[in-house]
Amino acid sequence: MGMIGKALKTAISSPQVLSALADGLSHPATVQTGESRYDRLIDATNRLPRPALAFGAIAIFVFAMLDPAGFARRMAALEAAPDELWWLMGAVIATHFGAREAYHQRHRMAAQTPVMPEAIPPETPA
Repeated sequence: MGMIGKALKTAISSPQVLSALADGLSHPATVQTGESRYDRLIDATNRLPRPALAFGAIAIFVFAMLDPAGFARRMAALEAAPDELWWLMGAVIATHFGAREAYHQRHRMAAQTPVMPEAIPPETPA
């Protein structure tokens, strides 16, 4: 297990983190919205890909500085991967982020659509 894996295992097993997670799952403000624990778990899971990709990119640079020989071996192995696999990976990531963006775009447009006032009857001359 690498350095990051050990740090994550230590952080997740700490009592403070576990109690914070338990408080977050049973917080009364979130319970009042009518969402179940499963809904909140899925919402939290849906928020993970972008930070994971960002921190993963940073971790690659850190790994390259800590173990240049190991990094070179892994990059050589990635270079040996077939082009079709890279296309598939790109399609999966593009589909995920594209669908997410389309979802948010639809909801933004619905929220910005002006509500038309009721027709005002023409004034009658007095």
